[in-house]
Amino acid sequence: MPGSFCYRPDLTDAGLKNQFVHFMVKYGRSYSSEEFHQRFQIFSDNMHESERLMVANNGSATFGVGPFIDMSKEEFAQTHLMPNYKKSSTPAPLASRVPAADLTSRGFPRGPDPNNWDWSQAGVTTPIYNQGQCGSCWAFSATETLESWYALAGGQLTQLSMEQIVDCDTTDNGCNGGNTNTAYQYIQSAGGLDTYANYPYTAGSGQAGSCQFPQGNTVATVSNYQSVSGESGLYSVCSASGPVSVCVDASSWQNYQGGVLTSCGSQIDHCVQLTGYYNYNGQGGTSAWNVRNSWGTTWGNSGYIQIATGSDLCAIGDDATIVTAASG
Repeated sequence: MPGSFCYRPDLTDAGLKNQFVHFMVKYGRSYSSEEFHQRFQIFSDNMHESERLMVANNGSATFGVGPFIDMSKEEFAQTHLMPNYKKSSTPAPLASRVPAADLTSRGFPRGPDPNNWDWSQAGVTTPIYNQGQCGSCWAFSATETLESWYALAGGQLTQLSMEQIVDCDTTDNGCNGGNTNTAYQYIQSAGGLDTYANYPYTAGSGQAGSCQFPQGNTVATVSNYQSVSGESGLYSVCSASGPVSVCVDASSWQNYQGGVLTSCGSQIDHCVQLTGYYNYNGQGGTSAWNVRNSWGTTWGNSGYIQIATGSDLCAIGDDATIVTAASG
């Protein structure tokens, strides 16, 4: 849930050294003598940047020691983001309001609460993934969208293979980035996606593999995909029908720990999944989107980030899509 924080990092020399040692132990880091000094300097720079970001976010979000604190901004962008992201042609817009999801079969007596709702609590999102040091977020976002909308269409919630997209989609660029729209097109042309169990993710070290997909071995496919325009569109879909794939500016997310982001850039370099919202009508605190990332559960709020609504922060409403799912 969103909230305000009073945490401030200890930026004294002794404090930084102590935190760096604890970081190394917690995340199993081991460096040579030369690299130790290099990584400590990066760590120190990132801790100072974390302080700056907390000021920029008016103390509503915290930043600090996390799994990527020893990576420079450049290293992180090259391994976890898509610095050269290019939006492909915009898919057809929503012709009308998307039909509301039938949640009675999932034990809910009524539809989503208009003020507070998260699809991750409704059994239609898979566990948090970890893309590793591969710019494959676009494939994760597309896969997560299909997983959710296939479950909402009546299929069993199933982990699907984003590795199939990374390896076999020749329009996009594997670990060097891609686009959700062209990922959907690949899924359509392939007849669907295999399961994660049959075709697991192996590109986390930064290298895509050769295509190992046996034609016809699919579970779910994309029969259609549509764009969702602006935050009003995000709310319209998320408050009635299902999660949304969103591509965003995540350049300031590297060392996010929790709370509500209220300051962000607008140059898209990452794709994720919007799963819900808090206090949407401004009752009970800051109104925020709940967004599922693919950087593992040790990052952020157990793999999630909260982003304030109302000003298109991180360009969250600029490149958003949903799919119509069917059996493969």
